[in-house]
Amino acid sequence: MNESSQRIENFHKSQRNFELHLKMIQDIKIHWNFICLMLLRALRLQVFIKSYISTHENENTTLQKLFLNNEEWTHVQYLVELLKSFAIFIDLLERNREFSINAIYIVYDVLFFHIEDHMTALKRKQRSWKRSLLKVLTQAWIKLFEYYADVNHDRKLMYNLENIIDSHQKLNLYEWFTWQDSDYKQRYKQEFINYYARHYAFDSTTLQN
Repeated sequence: MNESSQRIENFHKSQRNFELHLKMIQDIKIHWNFICLMLLRALRLQVFIKSYISTHENENTTLQKLFLNNEEWTHVQYLVELLKSFAIFIDLLERNREFSINAIYIVYDVLFFHIEDHMTALKRKQRSWKRSLLKVLTQAWIKLFEYYADVNHDRKLMYNLENIIDSHQKLNLYEWFTWQDSDYKQRYKQEFINYYARHYAFDSTTLQN
């Protein structure tokens, strides 16, 4: 629909009675959240898309391939629910100057929970498209864990220091139930003390009290 100014104008005409003047968003690969934005816009304009295709499909046979049935629109809605959390955090990273690396572990926890909740729900489903989506989510979880492992290995000290000096967070993060079955709190506390002693403290014994 965005291929020519005439198509865009025809699409806008179908929205005039609703005081809208929107066009479709196209995916841009270098922007991670554009798929979600593209699908959100398609859902918002679903009625106009159907109307436009029905009106102009005889003029352009390629439009017929763009027509989605009700079940396919359900697929789109489900994908938006999956991608929305990722899009929110990406938007925060791009726009919020106060968003810092001290939030990284929290972001990863939220995203892991988000994927795992959907995976749990999909395991009970029998429809083929949902079973296929479960396989995709499994791969998404693996990829997210690869990124997390990189953070937790090469840059762990930097993130830990940022977490502890954050006045709102300190060591509280390591009391989350995802960390409770380990000695992370004591280990990272000691790591912070050792770093401070090496670089800043005149008498490191005062930190032990």
